Amino acid sequence: MSAHAARISRAGDPPTLTATLARYAADSWLAIAIAVAIGAICFGATGGIESSGGTPLAAGLGANVALQIALTLGSGILVAIACALEPAGRIRLFGLSAALALFALAAFTSLSVNWSVAPANSWLEANRTLAYAATFAGAIALVRLAAGRWRSVLAGVFVATVAVSVYAVASKVIPETLDAGDTYARLQVPFYYWNAVGLTAALGIGPCLWLGSRREGHGVLSALAAPALCLLLVALMLSYSRGAVLAAVVGVAFWFAVVPLRLRALSLLAIGGVAAAVVVAWSFRQPSLSNDNVALAARSSAGHRLGLLLFAALVIAFLAALVLRFAAERNPLSAQRRRTFGIAALVALALVPVVGVGALAQSSRGLFGEISHGWYELTTPNAQQPSSTASRLTSAGSMQALYWSYALDVFDTSPAVGAGAGAYPIADQRFMTGPALADYAHSYVFQTLADLGLVGIALSLAVAIGWGFAAIRATGPFRARAPGGSSAERVGLLTLITVVITFAVHSAIDWTWFVPGDAVIALLCAGWVAGRGPETEQHAPGRPSLARLARSPFAAATAAAAIALALIIGWSQWQPLRSEQAATAGSLALGNAETALTNGNSTLASREIAAARAHELTAIARNPLDITPLVYLGYSYAQAGKLRLAQATFDRAIALQPSNAASWKALWEFDSSWSYDLSAGEHALYAAIDLNPWDPVLLKQSIELTPIR
Repeated sequence: MSAHAARISRAGDPPTLTATLARYAADSWLAIAIAVAIGAICFGATGGIESSGGTPLAAGLGANVALQIALTLGSGILVAIACALEPAGRIRLFGLSAALALFALAAFTSLSVNWSVAPANSWLEANRTLAYAATFAGAIALVRLAAGRWRSVLAGVFVATVAVSVYAVASKVIPETLDAGDTYARLQVPFYYWNAVGLTAALGIGPCLWLGSRREGHGVLSALAAPALCLLLVALMLSYSRGAVLAAVVGVAFWFAVVPLRLRALSLLAIGGVAAAVVVAWSFRQPSLSNDNVALAARSSAGHRLGLLLFAALVIAFLAALVLRFAAERNPLSAQRRRTFGIAALVALALVPVVGVGALAQSSRGLFGEISHGWYELTTPNAQQPSSTASRLTSAGSMQALYWSYALDVFDTSPAVGAGAGAYPIADQRFMTGPALADYAHSYVFQTLADLGLVGIALSLAVAIGWGFAAIRATGPFRARAPGGSSAERVGLLTLITVVITFAVHSAIDWTWFVPGDAVIALLCAGWVAGRGPETEQHAPGRPSLARLARSPFAAATAAAAIALALIIGWSQWQPLRSEQAATAGSLALGNAETALTNGNSTLASREIAAARAHELTAIARNPLDITPLVYLGYSYAQAGKLRLAQATFDRAIALQPSNAASWKALWEFDSSWSYDLSAGEHALYAAIDLNPWDPVLLKQSIELTPIR
């Protein structure tokens, strides 16, 4: 410790803790802003659910619309300021090809409204994709505005992912305070989707390895990475998310393959991994923590013991990392020993799959039998599904194979352009083989095939290829690896790429692209890497001013265009919410009218019916793609005694979404409730059953009717 407290430091010595803290305090504004923004997104937008069955949901729509508008307008401002900083009007934003490809994907998503079987959902998906494209562009612009602050980006992601993981694990430690109503053993807050919790923890592992193994920085701060890694691994495993574990393994493997800090990182991984393994193994053995539907008192008692064990593990991990860090700095290994230990570590890692293959070969099914059985469980839609306990971590079966098969069925109906963005939960109903309904295909690839077809896949590949070239240009496989600023930044950029790869792997097997908290983390990291440009590019931000814009008409026009485009997109993102709010007001007015009629107050009922009709007409004007206000409007006409007009309104809903079972179901419910046109209602019933053969209400009613010949 005395070596770090010395007043006189020689060249090459690590900085003192005071100097390090002072530097961090001066440079922390961006990291804090990023961490707070990501945290607000994770806790505010939660899982990103906006619609179900072709109908926008008020519970998720409001928070997501606010987030999308904030991302769009904020990114537009960043791009405009970055353009204003260009002194000669020559805009040099690297990563432009990837950004343009992503905006092209968003534009195609918007165009799919014209052929979508669920156009209201397509509008929502267009708004989401436009917000994501704007976020990516804003991250590119941020490189120009915060030149050289890549450490702040990594630190912000690190703090945010650890904070979310702390909250998730704390919900298990003190459930009576944070999540008393949760009946599942798996961690699910704050997203209320366990796989998103696991992915968030996995996204933080790369930045954690960077923090603990980097050459610069004080040993005390670097040692904090060990307990943080322990916490991330605990959250990852207690989410019981196999996809998140796979994504974490791929991300860590990539990081070790490309980052030349392997020995430091291995020691950190060993300390944090062993500490986490003790906590996780103990948790798995506690029925009150590992089983579903456990009484709150039992969960609280076991959770408190888990908290004590976790606290002890975190303290021990920190002390072990601290001792190891200072021991290594006092007695550094020679180059020969580092090489020897490095080779030994690589051999040990290489033996892991060999040991796994050997274990499979000694099983009752044998090596090839186990591989065949695992592949069958993974790819067969009707394979046995795993339980929600910790045993699922060693099972290959899942519902994903079923959802993927539905997606391929939808894709076959329109291979070129798909069924429309966000149309999967509507288009897949006619292909369902059971009552299990999914709003997502649980894979970006399969979801895109079903929604946007081959064109959507091609545009997605263009985004990936454009970003891949930008990432290679920023990091360069042959860039210098000697100690120094260039090498440190390269390691940081590779860590950001690790975050993106981790997210991409998980999105390939789940629907976390729709979870804003996780998606924004990946887009921020991807945009920063793409916007960095080559090593020789030196970003020197100036100060934006009206005089500078006056001397650069092209920069002024670009900045104005960015703001204008952001405002237009933000207005479009707001309209579905405004429509939903008006439709809800109309629904409430209809309820008041029914109550008034029950009480014999016909005057009040007439006023409420008129108000409901006005609200629904407003909702339709704001979002003419949604059938919900049409259905409410039809019932307002029915309550006013205008049954023919009501019938025409329900027919209008069918014309708007003829492939949506909900449209036909609404007509059947109207005709059967008001006994207006029973023949048309019967036809509507069977049309709805054909589109959604597993709707229990429709099936029950069809039994009572004579089949139409």
